[in-house]
Amino acid sequence: MRQDMKEDIHNLIGNQSFGSIEEVQAVLDQYQQQKNEVPVDDFHGLSSEQMHRFLHMPFETPELVTFPPVLKKDPESKAAFILSMLIKEIGEDGLKLTAKGNLGRKFCQQAFEKYQPRYPDPYGLKITIHSETNFEPLHAIRLTAQLAGLVRKYKGRLLLTKKCKKALDRHGLREIYPLLLHAYIRKFNWGYRDGFQEIPFIQQSFLFTLYLLHKYGSKWKPATFYSDSYLRAFPMILQEIEPKMYEPPEDTLQHGYILRTLQRFAGFFGLADLEQISEGPINREYKVRATGLVKEIVHFTLA
Repeated sequence: MRQDMKEDIHNLIGNQSFGSIEEVQAVLDQYQQQKNEVPVDDFHGLSSEQMHRFLHMPFETPELVTFPPVLKKDPESKAAFILSMLIKEIGEDGLKLTAKGNLGRKFCQQAFEKYQPRYPDPYGLKITIHSETNFEPLHAIRLTAQLAGLVRKYKGRLLLTKKCKKALDRHGLREIYPLLLHAYIRKFNWGYRDGFQEIPFIQQSFLFTLYLLHKYGSKWKPATFYSDSYLRAFPMILQEIEPKMYEPPEDTLQHGYILRTLQRFAGFFGLADLEQISEGPINREYKVRATGLVKEIVHFTLA
C-alpha cells in the first residue's frame, strides 16, 4: 500500500511545476481526500473516512447513521425482559436495597425464576441466586439503567427518575430501550462482565458490527465470519492483546469479540440471534443472524 501511494504521488506531482509549497500541499490534500473516500475491501464497502466516523463519531454523523429515539414497537430481548421486570418492581414506591446498595435477594431470586425458563443458560449451568451479582444479566442492566439516568439510589432505595417516568408516559419501553442501549455502548464497561482482557477497542468499534449485521445478517452465518471480518478490518488490534503461552492473540481476540460483541451486546439486546452449532468442551461455535430489531435501532444512510 505504501509503495502504491509513492507511485501515485510521483505520477501526480512528479512532472508538474508548482509556484509554491502551498500549491503542492493543496494537490496532496486533494489526493488524500480522494483516497479516503474510496471504498475499502476489508471495510466491506466503507471508505476510510466513513470508518473513521464510525469509530470516533458514531452518534454525531447523521449523514451516515442515525439512531431513532423511539422504536416502532416494544423490543423483545433478554435486556428488555429484565428491564421491564426491574421497572415494574421499583414502581412508585421504589425498591429497597441491601446495605451494599444492591438489589435484595428475594427480588433477584424471583426475577431469575421468571428469566431462566424463557432464556435458559446455554451451558446448562445451575446457578443459585444469593445476591444481585449472582444474576449477572440483572446486575448489568441495573448498572446500565443507572448510567442511563433511568433509575437512581436515594436513602437506601432504588427509584425511577423523572426522565424515566416521562419517557414511560410518552412511549413506554419503545423510548426507554434506546436510552438503555446507548448507555451500554457509551458508558458501561463491557469488560466488566467477563474475565477477558480489557481491549476497549472492541467496544469502541460496535458500529462496524451493526453495519455487518445490516449487510449480511439476513442469513445465518458462523460467528467466525464476523470475528474474521473484524480482524481483517482492524489487524492492529492484535497489538493490544497480552500474549499467552497457550493461545495465539488471534484466538484471544476471537473469543473476546464473540462473547462481548455478538453474545453480550447484539444477542443480549435482541439485535442478533445466536445458536450453538458445536458441543466443544471449551470453545463452542455459534451461528448468527440479525433480527428485525437491529434495523429499528440503527439506520444506515450510506451512499
